[in-house]
Amino acid sequence: MKFRRRARVFGALVAASFVCARRAAAQDSTVAARLALTFQLHGFLQIYYRDGDPTVKDGFRLRKADLKFSGDLSPRLRWRITFDASKQLTLTKTVTAIDDSLALTDAAIDQRSRMVQDAALTYAIDKTMLLDIGQQIIPLSLEGTIPTAQVETIERTMFIVERSRATGLGDIRDIGVSANGRALGAVEYHIGVFNETGEGAGTVDLNQQKAVMGRIAIHPSVLPSIQFGGSGGFEGGPLKQRRERAGGEFQYRDTRLTLRTEAMGARDGNLRRFGWYGLGALRPTTHLQLVARFDSWDRDLGQELSLFDATENQATVGASYLLDASTKVAFNVIRQTFPHVANPRAGTILMAAFQAVW
Repeated sequence: MKFRRRARVFGALVAASFVCARRAAAQDSTVAARLALTFQLHGFLQIYYRDGDPTVKDGFRLRKADLKFSGDLSPRLRWRITFDASKQLTLTKTVTAIDDSLALTDAAIDQRSRMVQDAALTYAIDKTMLLDIGQQIIPLSLEGTIPTAQVETIERTMFIVERSRATGLGDIRDIGVSANGRALGAVEYHIGVFNETGEGAGTVDLNQQKAVMGRIAIHPSVLPSIQFGGSGGFEGGPLKQRRERAGGEFQYRDTRLTLRTEAMGARDGNLRRFGWYGLGALRPTTHLQLVARFDSWDRDLGQELSLFDATENQATVGASYLLDASTKVAFNVIRQTFPHVANPRAGTILMAAFQAVW
């Protein structure tokens, strides 16, 4: 009798384990299917050729090779990680004078040159506010927030691209937390606290001060094609460490025409910089876009001695054509001048680009 009773108990346990195993397998398959459905992969590849620039050697360049992975962790929480495979690691070197020569005493990888771009979590507090936590694009300038595949010219404006002194003033990333959304229907806002003003991407913050960065854009309901606003930021501390940013923006955009202008000023310690541009883009067909832009950038408002502190002006005209929904070719002609210095000389730059997005 005891044996039969034990056999019945054992049989019941085995049957229960099979039921539990089937339920667990069903749950695992449901979770796996949900994750498979929410996982997304996007990419962008751009190759261009540049000729005639007196400050840069002619040649081909792999400018962007972005891969973006993203997905849902819950109904309110999303994740994303973006890599730029075109970036090359650079070294930060430390040298010491020994007698009449210099000796290399230390070398470290510049963390800003790593492939990782975005690495963040996005939490939806409600329908009007998203919270981004991690490495992300800082809210500075309108063009700096436009995806590269949608920028009308091959290169962005100079105050974003030119990074010979400190960092660019847009399309740069740092580690922090930001709130993004809409208020009152017409006010788009982005405000965050970051380690630095774009210098700290991929690095451990080396100081106690944090940078506050923000951007606001007004979208009038009576004029849906127009937006205007501004962006800026501040990081305190000793004078050499202090960072200040301030800029304004205006844009008119519909299916046929884009008109956009921005101005951006910056102070990095004693260094003061200022840039602005005006752009017009016409789309006579859904595949063809014609563009013109005037761009001015002063790397150092305090002096005009050489390429490293001279004012640079660029006048750009160009055209781009969509071969299909994901592939585009573009051609730009750029007249580059340095009005206050004799060297480098003025030049006419030709650029041709081929890009694809998926």
